[in-house]
Amino acid sequence: MNSFLQQQSILKSQILEGRYVTYSKIETFLSDFDLMQVGTSVKGLPINALTIGNGPIRILMWSQMHGNEATSTKGIMDVMYFLKANAAFLAPFTIQLLPMLNPDGAAAYTRVNANGVDLNRDAKQQSQSETHALFEVYDAFQPDYCFNLHDQRTIFGVNGSPCILSYLSPAADANKLITESRKQAMGIIGHMNERLQQHLSNQVGRYDDTYNPNCVGDCFQSKGTPTILFECGQSGEDYDREVTRKWFSFSVVEALQCIANNSFKPSVYHSIPEVEKSYSDILIHNVPYQGAQISMALNYKEKLISNRIVFEPTLYSKGDLSRLNAHKIIDLNNLDGLSLDDLDDIAFIKKLSNMLDLTHYSH
Repeated sequence: MNSFLQQQSILKSQILEGRYVTYSKIETFLSDFDLMQVGTSVKGLPINALTIGNGPIRILMWSQMHGNEATSTKGIMDVMYFLKANAAFLAPFTIQLLPMLNPDGAAAYTRVNANGVDLNRDAKQQSQSETHALFEVYDAFQPDYCFNLHDQRTIFGVNGSPCILSYLSPAADANKLITESRKQAMGIIGHMNERLQQHLSNQVGRYDDTYNPNCVGDCFQSKGTPTILFECGQSGEDYDREVTRKWFSFSVVEALQCIANNSFKPSVYHSIPEVEKSYSDILIHNVPYQGAQISMALNYKEKLISNRIVFEPTLYSKGDLSRLNAHKIIDLNNLDGLSLDDLDDIAFIKKLSNMLDLTHYSH
């Protein structure tokens, strides 16, 4: 499927960029589609569903359930514009998309909603207006498939490589039985993986499938709807995740291709390696400390400052870190003129960050 890759750079949605994507930033794009308000957030922002296509296969997608996970929002809007421009490809489908389920969390750049609730742990109680809106859409639309769209942290890797994309066919019960809906979701993931390996060799992972009835994906899977969790990860120092955006969008298009052509490959699913917490953002080797040389790992803490995301390095670990990988590796050899009396001191980390120009700013 090369047509999406060829068209992506000219899609209108490409002007969406950066990690801070709020409702006001996507509002103008939504007007290009058949739009329906399906609810409101805790603070009264609209929760919209756009519909595209009128084919027999119904697919429900939702993004930014966690407000600080915007890569899939940018990417899924790329897919929507691609589908709008390619009627033949869209023909088998009717797609409903909630592009921003948690607009309050998006504005505050938080995982949780304005009440401090993780919407992806609210499936049983459905205590929040945002969760209620999603379930109302699910019940009314009666989808044949569900795509649950997220970002993952930078700490995940697979077999020594960064995990740029990962997927899960959630369990439908505590015994993790391979139900028919799970098998179909596994088959789609297997197809996506085979296509992605041609471009992202050894950089695609699979999440643990421990059942959690509070998670929305597990809930929909238990209702018999094939459900796929998509997770957008980190590619090197691309903290705006534009590279990931491209391959995430590609994988969604491939998922649709798989469904349309009945090219499910469930046997591939369990060959995809499980993700590991094997990465840090920055790994610094040969730091002189108390007469020895150690390694130090830093992870970014993301902060919303003046409507911009600032990535501030914080100490993650120190010592022998030979088993840890990183998206950026620095070898100091010897560093003169820097006091290393207390590696846990915030002032030290800030000083080191300034010396090495480690703070990152999103667009």
